[in-house]
Amino acid sequence: MTIIAILLAFALCHFIRELGRIRKNQWLTTWVGFANDAFGRLPGWNDVVGFLVIIAVPLVVLLLFNGLLHSLFGTTGSFLLALAVLIYSFGPRDLDTDVAEIIASEDEDRRDQALADLLEGPVPPDEDACKAATVEAVFQQALRRWFGVIFWFAVLGIVGALLYRMVDWLDSEEPKVTPEQRGRFVRLQQIMDWPPAQLMTLSLAIATDFDSVFKAWKRYHDEQGHGLFDGDNGFLMASARGVVMAGHAARDGYADQLQGPMVSLQLAMDLTWRMLGVWLTVLALLLLVGVIV
Repeated sequence: MTIIAILLAFALCHFIRELGRIRKNQWLTTWVGFANDAFGRLPGWNDVVGFLVIIAVPLVVLLLFNGLLHSLFGTTGSFLLALAVLIYSFGPRDLDTDVAEIIASEDEDRRDQALADLLEGPVPPDEDACKAATVEAVFQQALRRWFGVIFWFAVLGIVGALLYRMVDWLDSEEPKVTPEQRGRFVRLQQIMDWPPAQLMTLSLAIATDFDSVFKAWKRYHDEQGHGLFDGDNGFLMASARGVVMAGHAARDGYADQLQGPMVSLQLAMDLTWRMLGVWLTVLALLLLVGVIV
């Protein structure tokens, strides 16, 4: 059911773009505001207690709803809920659509604005710096929009997928959490990002040049001077940047027609699709041997 739900969710998101409109987080803002008003005086609420309650209650409600659907409709009800949670958790927008619109845009001002939105900051004026930034942005967004959700869905089911999306919102976009709570959400996001980021790096090596990716991965950790489990996910960005900038990412005919940062943007998106293919292949193998269902 896991891989079928993932494939079907991707297909529906690709062919029915209007599904992206359901990815709203106003309910989370309402819940956080209500929880702060109702329980704000509890000891430790502004720190660990509030952190735990804010993320636990929606997940418990989801599990109860899943149990209700399963009791009414059996596995079909659970499957449909899993499909809905996946579609909701992918996002907040479709990465391939964002990249395609940037590349296809003929209005330079609109393209720069769309690229700045993808980069979540100003577009670097230097061409090489811009190329590197576009590669990093695509991989970072692929981690947050797709691969992180897929990994935690495969590990924890619907709870994992929704938890990952909630934490992504709470550590950056939600204004009603306290600074202490936000710090814990940021740390939880880093913890949840680490396994899929490592697997993305491995799948990038399998899909391109293993030796180059391994050297970039090892060089990053040597330069940072910390252990394997410390720091951020810069190893993924360093590996992706090295593969694209060094020319190890094979160019198709379409990419060869582009210029400047658009080449790196297209190549990064192409690599993302390749990595997704590796992940789905591995999930299919795990399904065959009975590791996942």
